Amino acid sequence: MSQSSSQTSHPGRLGATSALLFATVIFGATFPISKFILANMDALSMTLLRYGIAAPLFLLILAWREGTAALRPAGRSAQLFALGALGFGGFNLFMFYGVTMSRPEFGAIVMALQPLIAVLIGWARSGRRPAASSFIALLLALLGVVLLSTDGHIARLAEHAALLPILMMILGGACWVLYSMGMASFPGWSPLRYTALSSSGGAIFLLLAWWGAHRLGFVRLPQPADWPALAPALLFVVLVGAVLAVLSWNMGIRAVGAQNGMLFINIVPLTALTVAVLRGQHFGLWELLGAALVLLSLLCNQLANRLLDAWPWRQRAAVAASCQV
Repeated sequence: MSQSSSQTSHPGRLGATSALLFATVIFGATFPISKFILANMDALSMTLLRYGIAAPLFLLILAWREGTAALRPAGRSAQLFALGALGFGGFNLFMFYGVTMSRPEFGAIVMALQPLIAVLIGWARSGRRPAASSFIALLLALLGVVLLSTDGHIARLAEHAALLPILMMILGGACWVLYSMGMASFPGWSPLRYTALSSSGGAIFLLLAWWGAHRLGFVRLPQPADWPALAPALLFVVLVGAVLAVLSWNMGIRAVGAQNGMLFINIVPLTALTVAVLRGQHFGLWELLGAALVLLSLLCNQLANRLLDAWPWRQRAAVAASCQV
């Protein structure tokens, strides 16, 4: 079965919504499951294992669905390598090293900041200042993150161990936003082709990083007797979390755009928190308040933007601008 990338059909609105919901639920479940793995191996080794397996699988699926011609990077190898390093290297390493030093639910909550991170990156790229509601939402989110990371004891911000994991997770979230936005620069490519070739670049980056870390003695691998117990969790984070979820995410992003797709990221912390509660995890009052503020900031930002777009004066301005083109 062979077809060109440009001819690959995109899912409709319902299909895109389903794909993004599936991806974000799996992303949320991946955090607590990864925490179990990270107790036995370092984040770099786990990430290399994930995409060292996932990337070849993506390439095989791509060759089957679109033909071997789709495997060619079309002169864009450097860009694909950079995007893969950001999305599969930067996001996973910053996020999961942060999780190693804190709690998986915190990583999922910080990941929900990606819509606001996308607003800031869009501002830096276009020079157009975001609406005041976005800044209010950002302040609420930052307050929530502070409460989350300090459990209400603001003086802990001076402690290296309290702030560093959160900063690493935020940086990881920014890497994933840039990777998701990068798909727009490949308009003639299917989500499968973008995923396969960029993940291959990410796998090469991770292999080089792992080789350097191994030479320096920073790699930590499980004991042989521990592998059978880790196998179910590894199968989930590789086949479900790295293959099915990432491909579903890119399919949804291609259909609705990065900015709209980022709104679904709110599902990630809800899933992670649900899993934690089911496993008997308890949260302090300030931690719950911090998580609520982060989610409230995202809701306020989304509702404010929808209301502004619905105002008659905003619609008239858009019509006038289109007439002047």
